[in-house]
Amino acid sequence: MDNQDHKKKKGYDQFVAELRKRWQENEDASIKELVDKTRAYMEAASDLTKDEIALISEYVKRDLVELEVSGEDFRDSLYYQRIKETVWGWLSDITDQSQLEWQELATELTNHGEYHAGEVVGPGRFDCTLCAHSHEVTHPEVLTTCLECNHDCFIRRPLAL
Repeated sequence: MDNQDHKKKKGYDQFVAELRKRWQENEDASIKELVDKTRAYMEAASDLTKDEIALISEYVKRDLVELEVSGEDFRDSLYYQRIKETVWGWLSDITDQSQLEWQELATELTNHGEYHAGEVVGPGRFDCTLCAHSHEVTHPEVLTTCLECNHDCFIRRPLAL
């Protein structure tokens, strides 16, 4: 992992930790409000640029929406059992917010279900769009090109599988 990838992953981890802290302080706040406040805090307190924080914020929102879409099936899966002690266990637990909140968050996303090498992603299975090789992620990491064909585009399988 190069320095830039390490910086993105560290920023993602910091963003999620700060988001969790803000949620624990105010569980009645909307998810969008918590993400926006975390982003503003990170812009003021982090060594990351505004553009880097904006990108990380999008990565976190995308992963939050993916967890919400997976719902109870995901929480009943063996995959969840493997990650429930991580921050992703907490993130999946906060998805019990209103559907309206999640729709509002989802409408801000622009990835259209595609993930690219160099992006930070949370847990899931990512299939190469060229050769269908699958890569499992259990902790936030920076996606690399496909190990089989070196392609840089992936789709995420539903978390419940």
